[in-house]
Amino acid sequence: MRRLVKIAAAAGAALILAVGPAAAQVPDPFARELAQKLAEANTPLAEEGYARAAGPFSGGLREREQQRFTLMLRANQDFRIVGFCDSRCRGMGMRLEDSTGVEVARAIPPGGAAEMYVRPRVTGQHALDVTMERCAADPCWFAFNVFTR
Repeated sequence: MRRLVKIAAAAGAALILAVGPAAAQVPDPFARELAQKLAEANTPLAEEGYARAAGPFSGGLREREQQRFTLMLRANQDFRIVGFCDSRCRGMGMRLEDSTGVEVARAIPPGGAAEMYVRPRVTGQHALDVTMERCAADPCWFAFNVFTR
């Protein structure tokens, strides 16, 4: 089973490519905090058959700022995008658009975590916007991973 998960992860990594502005280096202790949150998200997703395809991607944003990432997603394949922001953040949003600019998924939950599920109808580039909805510092730090099955 582990071999199958590793093969699926390698295949998923070949199917997804993320490109965006150069991410800022997340300073400690925020880097450790975000790494721990991302690691904790791996277990339940692995139990559902997901493997990490790309990431972690990270950055720092002020309140109401946004950063865009471009993801190449494959049609008819399940993807989960899971992100977290640091403990000073009170709301991080994610919005995914297809290559024509149509919104295909959105996650703006309260608190410092966001998760979205998407199964693209068409293979192609998708734009993922990460927005810092509420932040008690300048900047708040975030990180996200992309999973597939």
